[in-house]
Parts: sequence; structure tokens; C-alpha cells
Amino acid sequence: MNWVELAIGSPRKRGLFIPLEDLSYYILDEGKDKAVYRSMYVYDDSGKDFVNKTGSVKNYFGSRSIDEVVIDIDKGQNTDAYTLKCAQAIIYELEQVEVPYNAIQPYFSGTGYHIHLTNEVFNFQAGDDLPFIVKETMKGLFGKKIDLSVYQRTAIYRLVHTLNQKSALYKTPFTVKELNTLQAGEIREISKERRLDFVFNELYAEGELEKSIVTDIPKIREIRAVTEPRKVVPCVQEMYDDGPVEGTRNNTLLRIASHFRRNGIPSAATKAALLEWNNGQLDENVILEKVESTYNAGYKYSCKDHIMTAHCKQYCVFYDRKDYLIDLYTSDDLQKILKERLETDFSGRVIDLGRVLGVKQESKIYPGELVTIFGATGSNKTTFAHNLVLGYDATEDIIRREWQIPTLFLSLELSGWYMHRRALQIVSGKDKDFVTANFDMLYEHYKQDLSHIIYQTVSPTIAQIKDSIRDHQPSAVVVDYIDLIEPPKHIRGEYETVRFVSHSLSNLAVNQDIIIIQISQISREYSRNQIMDLYAGKGSGAIENASRKVIGITGKADETTKSLTLFKNSDGELFSDVELNWTPSFRLRRADYAPTPDSRVTSRATSA
Repeated sequence: MNWVELAIGSPRKRGLFIPLEDLSYYILDEGKDKAVYRSMYVYDDSGKDFVNKTGSVKNYFGSRSIDEVVIDIDKGQNTDAYTLKCAQAIIYELEQVEVPYNAIQPYFSGTGYHIHLTNEVFNFQAGDDLPFIVKETMKGLFGKKIDLSVYQRTAIYRLVHTLNQKSALYKTPFTVKELNTLQAGEIREISKERRLDFVFNELYAEGELEKSIVTDIPKIREIRAVTEPRKVVPCVQEMYDDGPVEGTRNNTLLRIASHFRRNGIPSAATKAALLEWNNGQLDENVILEKVESTYNAGYKYSCKDHIMTAHCKQYCVFYDRKDYLIDLYTSDDLQKILKERLETDFSGRVIDLGRVLGVKQESKIYPGELVTIFGATGSNKTTFAHNLVLGYDATEDIIRREWQIPTLFLSLELSGWYMHRRALQIVSGKDKDFVTANFDMLYEHYKQDLSHIIYQTVSPTIAQIKDSIRDHQPSAVVVDYIDLIEPPKHIRGEYETVRFVSHSLSNLAVNQDIIIIQISQISREYSRNQIMDLYAGKGSGAIENASRKVIGITGKADETTKSLTLFKNSDGELFSDVELNWTPSFRLRRADYAPTPDSRVTSRATSA
């Protein structure tokens, strides 16, 4: 096995297979001004031939080998100092299980840390099931302390001396001693330039962790990352994920079985799921008997149940329906909540404004945030929101499916057919006339790029929005626009209405742990004067107080150029005057960027 897959410039630009020994050429030639990624696994000729025929390694389930096992410590929302401590802790744990330093090569990835181990530590053997074996082994050693997604079949990681375009820093090698003694700021400073003079030592080991290899392949395997319905009774999901815990096993399985029964899962399926969960601990007859007892007796457990309460999560869709409220927190409570937040994997649940617009400022939109977009009539507020949720990359002028998240779009001003046609224009990159003439063909071609959004065109109340969120489980909600939300009868006046709607949507975002984007007009005074600042929105004071992020768009209806400014960012950085050009396809393209030469080839949005 001697072939590795390369992606140059972007994780999307995959499919190039090169001999393993040629990696250094690509690092030196391409890595100075762009990212270069390689596959976690090494392929033989059959893997290379498969990709040459199909164009993708996605559906290749053949044999793989591994030369270095990468431990990924992701920064996420952590501080640089805390992320470094996590990396140091992993080094310490390796030391405790007698992995020698000569088997370890640490790197700063540009944001987090990669710790490379020579495969001689494990002596993993090539095979079809290798990704599952590696993942289960690393999970057994480190649990949730590391990113386990990097061990999937098609995983790739950044190569040393290549640019992390998000942070403008390089993936940089350090010795174990340096990692343990340098401060995070010093590591970042060194990583501003390529450390080409670093002397690498050949990694070697003697199978120190060979006995830790998990050879039992799980019956239920994860082929790729799955978006779970994590807001629906997450207490039961946590019980299932934790597996049988001695002392509570019998009682826990009753709660899980009860939840399955209440959701219409047949008892046979529940037995199969709980036998898998049991992992051979309890006698199988105990599992079968307790499932049957639960189904026959109809056991039900409320939020007051002591075991359910122990796993309670505030983002549960049933949280505010409980018989009691938790509105006071001790420092221990808050520490637990903070730990859970910082260790949560937000993959597939965030919108990265900076990445969309090509700006370096940290401006990710996370679950739990209310975002307001305001501007005058004709400034393309709705269009910008539509671009965001369709995964449009304003710098490369392509649709990125991996940026799309399940969305509920409340189009309360524009009709459903019009929004659908405009969505077809955006994903296809075609104008109105072309889409009108070819809508059937385009829909068949781009159906998958549209399926993550559902639309509602009837003006709802806040309670009805909440019901829609519970029923459809979106990761993001767009409200276009807030003036059309029906307030309670006792709410009167523009300011009070905006205040009620904005704060209600902010509470929904927090309690349902989703992104909510509300669209608003600017006040008459600001519209007349053609100026914009944080206080330009209707009902000023209400919007900026309720929102975690406030985005303003300026530009006239008869002008193609619009200007976007992030006026408020509660947990990140601000940027201003990002120019976007409206195009006949309703794409808002970054005005001062040109797509890379090969970006159109990789995009479904330009292949029709």
C-alpha cells in the first residue's frame, strides 16, 4: 500500500492520488499559500483505480492501511491556553501507558493540535475494517477527549508546513519538550512562518499499545458523521450512549424501553437495540423480560423521575413543559454546563459568516444565537439569508453542501413558489429566464441541494413557531420578517411588538439550542438619511439587546453592489464594508474576489 489521497486548497478538492513518498513535493510547492490535506489512510492500487473510475473515494469499502495515527485536539470554542493544556494532557496520558517520546510528533494545526503516533505503537494491520478498528481503539484509550471523526474511512488532515487559511498560521512541528514548556502565544508566534528548519527524528516504537487494539467490530457502525435528533429527549439519548452503568443498569434500561414504546418502536426493535446497548453485561433474558414488562405494563417516566433528571438537558424540546423550573444555578451547575458546551461537537450546526464572506474575523453563528439582519427595502436582506442557508460560498461562487444545515424558512412576505424558484436560481447559478424554461430539469439535478429547507408562508404566532420547531427539528430558523409575526393582543405599538418578538425568538434560540435569523427593516429616519449603524433597526434598543449578532446591509434596489457590516458580535469579532454584488441568479457574490480556476469543476452548482 503506497497511495494517499490529496486535497489542495480545500477539503472539497479531493481525488488526487500520489505515492506516499511524494508528499514532500506538494508540501513545499503548494503549502506556502494554501492548505494541503492528505488521507488518514493509505491505499493500494485497487483503491486508486476505484477513485479513477468513480471520481470519489466515498463509496470505496476496500482495504486500507495506516502509517501514522493522528490524535486531533480541536480548539472549538476553547481558549488557546486551554487547548494547549488538552494537548499536554494527551501527551501525559501517552507517557503513562509507556509510549516513548520517539514515537510521538506533536504539531500545532493552526488552531488546535495534532499529535502523530507512528503505527509501530499499535501495529494496526491493513484491512477493510481498519477505520472501525482504529476508531474503537482510540475511543477506548481517550474517549471524548479527542475528535474521533478523523478516523472515518474518508478522513483527511492538514499536512505540516501548509497554511491554515482560517487562522493564517501554518501547521507547525514542535518537540514534546517544546509543547510542554512553551506558552500558547509563543506557539502561535512561531507558526506565523513555516518552520522548515525543524529537524524531524524518525519515529519508531515497539508495539506498546498493541494490546489496546479493539478487534471486535461493532455491529452498528458509523460510515460517516450523522446528524442526530439531539433535542428530542436527550436524557434518554445520553443513557443509551453511556451504555450500562453498574448500579443503575436495570433502572436505566426501563427508561430507554419506555421511551421507545412511547414513540411507537416495536418491542422486537427495542430488544435488539438494548441487547446492543447491554454489550454482554446483563443476562440477555433480563433484557428481554424487562422490555416485555415495560411494553405490557406501559411504564412511563416523567421529567420528575430521578434518573431522567440526572441526564436533563436545557435544550430539550420538552424542557419548559416540566413540572418544575431550574432558574438558579450553583457554580458547580454552571461548570457542568460550560464543560458540556465546550466539549460539544458543533459540526453541521453552525454558519460560519467569515468563511462565507471571505473575512478573517471570527464570526461563527452557533446554536442558541439570535441573529438580526436589517437594511432598507431593496438591500437584499432576504436574499442574503437565503444565500446563507443554501450554503453559498460568496468568494468561490459555488454551493457547498457541507455548509447546509436543516432549516425552517418562514417566508411571510414572499410566496412559496417564488422562494422555490429563487432557491433554484441560487443553487444552479442561473437567471430567472433559464430557470423558468428548465425548472423540471434543474430541480431533478439540484434536488439534494434544496431538500434541507422547508418553507412556511402563513404568518404564525411565537407559540406556532415553537410547535414547528418541535415538529420539524431544524438546526436553523429564518424569520422573514419580524413585523409579520403575530404578537399577543395585549402587545401594542411598533417598539413593543419588535421587543416582544425579538426577545421571544432569542429565548427560543437558547432553549431549543438552534440558530434563529430574523430579518427586519430599518427605521424611517435611518432610511431617509441613508446611514446605518447598530441602532438602525425598527424598534431600536429591542433588536440589539436581544440579538447575539446584528448584520446591516446597505444598497439601493436599482444598484447591484451591496455593503455588509457586522455591527454586533457578542462572542467574536466585527467586520465592516464587505462589498457583495447581486447577480441575476440571486447570488450575492463577494465583489473583490475571483473564484479559483478549478472551483467551478468541483461544484454541483455550476455543472448543469
